[in-house]
Amino acid sequence: MPASQRGSVVKRGKRWAARWYDDSDTRRFQGGFDTRTAAREFVDSKVEEVAALRRGDPSAIRRQEMPTFDELADEYVAQHAGEANTIKSLRGWLQPSRRKWGPLRVDRIVASEIALWRRTLPERAAWHYTRALRQALAYGVRTRLLDDNAARQVTNPVPKRREAQVFTPEEVDRIADELGPEFGAAVVFAAWTGLRPSEWLGLERGDVDRARRLVTIRRVYADGKVKLYGKQAGSLRTVPLPLRAAQALDELPARLDTRLLFPGRSGGFLNLANFRVLDWKPAIRAAGLEYRPPYALRHSYASWSIAAGVGLFELSRLMGTSVDQIDKSYGHLLPDALDRARAALDAFDQNVGDRLGTEWAP
Repeated sequence: MPASQRGSVVKRGKRWAARWYDDSDTRRFQGGFDTRTAAREFVDSKVEEVAALRRGDPSAIRRQEMPTFDELADEYVAQHAGEANTIKSLRGWLQPSRRKWGPLRVDRIVASEIALWRRTLPERAAWHYTRALRQALAYGVRTRLLDDNAARQVTNPVPKRREAQVFTPEEVDRIADELGPEFGAAVVFAAWTGLRPSEWLGLERGDVDRARRLVTIRRVYADGKVKLYGKQAGSLRTVPLPLRAAQALDELPARLDTRLLFPGRSGGFLNLANFRVLDWKPAIRAAGLEYRPPYALRHSYASWSIAAGVGLFELSRLMGTSVDQIDKSYGHLLPDALDRARAALDAFDQNVGDRLGTEWAP
């Protein structure tokens, strides 16, 4: 057989077939193609694959030893750049697809089966599970194991947004009363500054400028570690210290054993998981309120800020996140946005007219 080959296509009844030699010089045959073009494209890909194997191309050799989905998923997670909690979440999102296709060769996962599988998933989690499968198969495409990503052929609509859970200021005060002065002050402070739990857990007393009424976020405490960077660009920032938050700091018991603003009982960093179970949940229950997680304090800040007339761009800077994320999460809280915009533009129009000495229509 010559060193190179083109392969051939032949007609068999109403359908077409492809013929080629594999890398061991064994003649191969594949039928069932509806058109000559489809058969030609198939045999061309096979010829190219054989040529790559003969050249010793690593990706072609690896294709010949096609990994299972479990193996691909392990490799994808291992090379994925991200925080420890991001990797942990990714492993969790991949679990349903691993249960479905784990031992199967990754090139045998087909779109029709993915579509059927997605319909069996919980409605709100289906997007995350399918997205994780897409990401793992996309890695297979990038490393030239796969020609295409079967999961990309399956529609994966984003679930409908749930309204953010919020508290009223009065409810926050009730929770704080149940928690007592130490943890109660932390809750009031978090609600009136809008900080993420990882941000207020990492605060030190020196981060608060009482004279200028400012709080500077210089670090976060997450996954049991102090990190000198935030969740997103702009997370390390300075935010205003509202009067109610300052009053909460005045109520904090004096401590000389720690620099932390809101330490645990032993003086070290507060364990948020333990706080949630041992303190937060009982306080919510004692206050007679429906359960909402501690992160609802940040949602509450956003809700109150919007009600106070703070714009989305300004709010995004204060909360250390993007305008797009603010709009998605809280834009629905702006029912009078059109009226406010119209009034602002009318006032601007009138002011310009006054300065130019021109009569403007009311």
